[in-house]
Amino acid sequence: MINHRNTQVVAFELWRFYAHCVAVIVVAGAVLIGFLVSWTLALKVGVLPLLALLVADVMVMRRDVDNP
Repeated sequence: MINHRNTQVVAFELWRFYAHCVAVIVVAGAVLIGFLVSWTLALKVGVLPLLALLVADVMVMRRDVDNP
């Protein structure tokens, strides 16, 4: 049972790591779009992935609190 819990923790941590990597790429792209095209388009491009990252972090934090 403990091995299964450790596997879940590793999977969640990898998910968070990849989500943060994607968020960095999206933010860099949004800033580039903002400088080259328009800031309103950059906000439209960047907000949804960043909200998804926030949801992922909240879900993992909640799971960490539920399973000490």
